[in-house]
Amino acid sequence: MAELRLRISGIGGQGIVFAGRLLAQALAEEGKEVALRYAYGAEVMGTPVHSELVVSEEPILSPYFREAQVAVILHPRAFPEAMGWVERGGLVVLDAALAKNSVPPGFRVEARPFVQRASAGRPGDPGRLAPVAALGFLAKLGLFPLDPLVRAAGRGRAAQENLAALKLGFEL
Repeated sequence: MAELRLRISGIGGQGIVFAGRLLAQALAEEGKEVALRYAYGAEVMGTPVHSELVVSEEPILSPYFREAQVAVILHPRAFPEAMGWVERGGLVVLDAALAKNSVPPGFRVEARPFVQRASAGRPGDPGRLAPVAALGFLAKLGLFPLDPLVRAAGRGRAAQENLAALKLGFEL
């Protein structure tokens, strides 16, 4: 991997910021150069939220990028903004609830039921583990290794939930 520009998008309450931090921590512990930044509205809960990561083998000159090579989009409210920042030919990973045909031609598209499966049995859950499941799916696609994510997710008070979400995403 020369450089990976990744944007994870959803709404406040879904764990978008947490997923960005988790991936950044996991890859930094593997010796990768990582830059992470967030973008969200003042209201946060229920409004679009984005985690943006640059991952590289070389020093990163700027954490900012115009177009993501890979975009994960987990909520319809974040979709229009997030799609406007994906490079042509890039990979768009959607929650299955977003219509696959809403992505214009010229992008690789993968859709999986991240929100539905990650929030199963949790009434009122906006899919807060869906971004972690999406990371598991990206690892399955070979964008980065799963093992560092498992190590990073295995720490902290929600370790079991996070590990289960990674496994779920890897199996989707």
